[in-house]
Amino acid sequence: MKNIILIILSLCLFLSSCFSNREEKQINGKLECLPLKYATHLKIFKANGYFIVNIRNPWDTTKILHSYALVEKTSNVDLPADNNLTVIKTPVEKSLIFTSLHASLIKNLGCKDCISSLCDVEYVLDEDLKNDIATGKIKNLGSSMNPDVEKILVESPEIIMLSPYQTSGSFGLLGKTKIPLVECADYMENSPLAQAEWIKFYGLLFGRGNFADSVFLDIEKNYINLKEIAKGYSSRPKVLANSLTGAVWYMPAKKSTAAIFYMDAGFGYPFVNLEGFGTVPLNFESVFAKAADADCWIVKYNRTVDYNLESFAAENPNYKKFNAFKNKNVYACNLSYIPYYDQTPFRPDLLLKDLIKIAHPQAFEGYNLRYFKKLE
Repeated sequence: MKNIILIILSLCLFLSSCFSNREEKQINGKLECLPLKYATHLKIFKANGYFIVNIRNPWDTTKILHSYALVEKTSNVDLPADNNLTVIKTPVEKSLIFTSLHASLIKNLGCKDCISSLCDVEYVLDEDLKNDIATGKIKNLGSSMNPDVEKILVESPEIIMLSPYQTSGSFGLLGKTKIPLVECADYMENSPLAQAEWIKFYGLLFGRGNFADSVFLDIEKNYINLKEIAKGYSSRPKVLANSLTGAVWYMPAKKSTAAIFYMDAGFGYPFVNLEGFGTVPLNFESVFAKAADADCWIVKYNRTVDYNLESFAAENPNYKKFNAFKNKNVYACNLSYIPYYDQTPFRPDLLLKDLIKIAHPQAFEGYNLRYFKKLE
């Protein structure tokens, strides 16, 4: 017991320096820092009977957002009380999930029965999950922005999986329930494989660590192989991304995941001068000046009726001025029924294959696009 306390105290002192480029780290010869190749906001340490997981604060990378001790339910490890360490007994068998993305991931890990309740069920597109919601097997606990804390307490999940944001703080009443909050900061990663690598953490929560590791290895292998295929094409067709939202065109910055996807797929990306990791608001004139001659146009939207070229141009007649539109080379994804955001963050290889097929139509003979449809 005394040795365990010393290990944990030493670890807590070491937390702020754990996010280095070193892939492995031994702490007191007991805790092994497991190698993560891509994720920058996540560290996992392995010990005998438990794991320590550190999530770095994406908005202040000098600080730790949350630290967890994942302790096997059958383990006799007796961890000391620590206000900075949230203990989760694993494998989790009853969870409340705030996003359809993480619900879909948990289902794909083979743990659908561990999802006892969901928020924002209107956004769920997976048919199996929708059926469980309709039959009451998965409880509907309302909006993620205003969760029903009383119902949550009655449901009594072992963990609550939610996405943190910069001003979320202690999550108000939700943070006072004493139910462990798993802060899913994976969306703050800035490369396709970095976000996908968080599957290793989520696998540990549900007792599927080895399976999650093998799944990620397959995803990584697929992605790298696809990227090499894209490199084999000498042409680099220019791509235009997104469309106007009101008077603003949100364009992916050069270090954003979206821009990395386009470049890995073999596109020429005309906005590589935009600094940052997210999107940059531009006006129509700025976009047109750089991308009027774009070869392809890739759009995501959410509406009850699919776009065609005519209805798309009805949104803004100026769209007709782009070469990609004139050449009928516009590809669109209708988010109202296509599970783009439920799948691609943890299956970037699937999205990359679509994008390569759009950039280089001769690739993957017989392959039909999974997420996008060419507008007619």
